[in-house]
Amino acid sequence: MDELKINEESTRAGRPRRLGSNAVTHEIRMLRAQAASMEDELQALQSKWRDQLQDGRILATAQESAREKHATSQAEKVREDLLQSLQQQQLLFATLQTAVDHSPFDSSGKEMFEALHFGTRLGSDPAEREKLLLEHHKRSITTLPSIVDIFLQKAIHRHQESEESDNLLKTPLSRLDVTGCEDSTLVSSVFISEIPCASLEQVYSAVLAYFDDVPSYMKRHFNVHAERTRLNSANSPVLYRRSTFEGSKMSATVNNIMCSELTASYGMVHVDAVTDDPLHPVIESASSQYSVCGLTITPLKEPLTGQTLSVMLRWLVVYRYNMLPYDPRIKENLQVIRPILNGDLITASVCSYIQERQMCFEDGVDICQK
Repeated sequence: MDELKINEESTRAGRPRRLGSNAVTHEIRMLRAQAASMEDELQALQSKWRDQLQDGRILATAQESAREKHATSQAEKVREDLLQSLQQQQLLFATLQTAVDHSPFDSSGKEMFEALHFGTRLGSDPAEREKLLLEHHKRSITTLPSIVDIFLQKAIHRHQESEESDNLLKTPLSRLDVTGCEDSTLVSSVFISEIPCASLEQVYSAVLAYFDDVPSYMKRHFNVHAERTRLNSANSPVLYRRSTFEGSKMSATVNNIMCSELTASYGMVHVDAVTDDPLHPVIESASSQYSVCGLTITPLKEPLTGQTLSVMLRWLVVYRYNMLPYDPRIKENLQVIRPILNGDLITASVCSYIQERQMCFEDGVDICQK
């Protein structure tokens, strides 16, 4: 008997509680009121459209345009959700990579990092430091174009395989990978974009302006405070400086060597990190991450006239986090720097710079310098 009583009580306990009749009635009334309000709003909008667009054909076109805009908005939301899901999966895969010696996941992040990061170590003697910086610069301008080309070809091949597309390169193209290492995480990105109606020299100047103006971009777009200090002589052809970043729940201090060159056929920029400098040390525990990047620009010319039609911008960047992939700070930081990784920020900056400079010229005179 007791056992039967217990079973009956367990059954009652396991059933979901039913809402009281008053609560159900109230909820139904609220739903009806909401539906009526939405119906009134729809009628008001339709009436407004009919009043302002009395031509039936124009009204039908406007309504179709509104439906397409809504569909586009929904598609963008789905795309954003899919990107979030992909990023989460990449972080999960990278976490698994840290636990196995031979990862089955195809990621070129570590290989790209090792190619872009020269591991330059500076000493204390001023003359020796300058010599090492010049050697770094020579190696950079000699090897970077081929480094960028190698990894871009790999990215294009992987993209064409995954998309099952034709062999035509469609720009812009952006590809992001996350690689788990023994004691760190690498987030790498490959980006290709075509800059129309600009010369090689214009795009090169715009790219240099982007790198020079990074602190203002970080503050404006990401609310990250950035400061820079040059660490070598202003007369040196090599730029060596320290950058500090505070914000986005992460702090970072990094010493960078920036190398750049413009030739008749291409332009290049290489930014590498120096992690071993006794005069300006960076304690690993005090900095959450640093990045290295390489960029090339090449003109696309009209075969018959040789006139430049556009400029191809190719960019590699790798962020190294001194934490493992499952650390939530990595995911939070990736949400902040995504416009950097996917190329949106540098493309917008370059195009804006070129447009502003073109507007400055009147009859061949640079009015911005007046």
